[in-house]
Amino acid sequence: MWEELKLSHDDVIAVVAPHPDDECLGASFILLTMPERTDVYVLTDGSHGNDEKTVEEEARIRREQFDEEMSYVKPRNFYWLGYEDTTLPQHPEAADTIDFTQYTKVFLPWNESAHPDHRAASVMCCRAIMKQKAHPECYFYEIAVPFNKLTHYADISNLIDEKRRLIDFHSDQACQKDIPCNLNLFRGSFISLYKPVKYAECYLQADPYKIGYCNDILIKLNTFKEDYGLYDRLLEQGIRIKRVMPCDLGPLQEFVRENFADSWADEILPAVINGSCFIAERDRKILAFGCAEATAKGYLGPAGTLPGVRRTGICKALLQRSLRYMIEQNYRYAVAGMPIDPIWDMVNQVADAEVIKDSSCAYMDKLSYPF
Repeated sequence: MWEELKLSHDDVIAVVAPHPDDECLGASFILLTMPERTDVYVLTDGSHGNDEKTVEEEARIRREQFDEEMSYVKPRNFYWLGYEDTTLPQHPEAADTIDFTQYTKVFLPWNESAHPDHRAASVMCCRAIMKQKAHPECYFYEIAVPFNKLTHYADISNLIDEKRRLIDFHSDQACQKDIPCNLNLFRGSFISLYKPVKYAECYLQADPYKIGYCNDILIKLNTFKEDYGLYDRLLEQGIRIKRVMPCDLGPLQEFVRENFADSWADEILPAVINGSCFIAERDRKILAFGCAEATAKGYLGPAGTLPGVRRTGICKALLQRSLRYMIEQNYRYAVAGMPIDPIWDMVNQVADAEVIKDSSCAYMDKLSYPF
């Protein structure tokens, strides 16, 4: 049976919205009930939300509308991270700047939403929670499509007019106004069988330490198709792919620590020694790195590319070079541990791959073995 969501004055709450308006479409109860204990994070600029506007104009409009909403709500804090709308799957680091250790409750978009930005936002936040070893209660909120199941609800019958008012701040998205409120009415009709509720927001409590994991994938190296022309196209841009030598270790570790993670800077050491670590550089400045057999035999990664040069082919080139190394070592298969969606797509461009069933913890287990 569903539980009524309880908020405490001891709570410190985060509401994470992929787009400016998701926070009120799915979590108005939080904003209207306990704003003084709530921080709001909007990850993207909403710039692709209106085909009749340029992306620059739409981003400006969406920011102004969000600021007006926040001026009315008066939350504890609000943050505009400003990633380009529709590109969150290409920015898995977007949530790493959020300090989840300070929160007792975190509200996220549903991880099975049809919108790729919503799915990416929920997974990246769960992974950030894991990295930070934080332990907030996590709840998914629904916007336009109902959950397959739910765990909690909030009675917003007395708040529905205020919720509509929050939605009205986002007049540029007026076509979405009635959908969430009708969903709240639909939810209330079921709950009213047990309690007198007309409108309800519903939530699904989830374990971020399970959502943050994904299955490993097995790459079939006998199907590897290398795009040799990619290296030439990168050279035309002044970008060179090269194998890392031991004398390059210091600058590379500094690059990885500054732009990615301290643990990765240590993790790459075996790959540098083995000659299985590769970098992309331009004008002797490192832009990206990729490894094979760093964490364990047969495994790819870690790898990382600076945000400003993503979607240029660099990551694909480093993946190709790492897979070529695996083939040279007489492997028939390679394992990619917990790949994010863009890596999945990239792997499928160069080789056949499939999910390894029930392997969601295999990569992390490799990192935590005591022997």
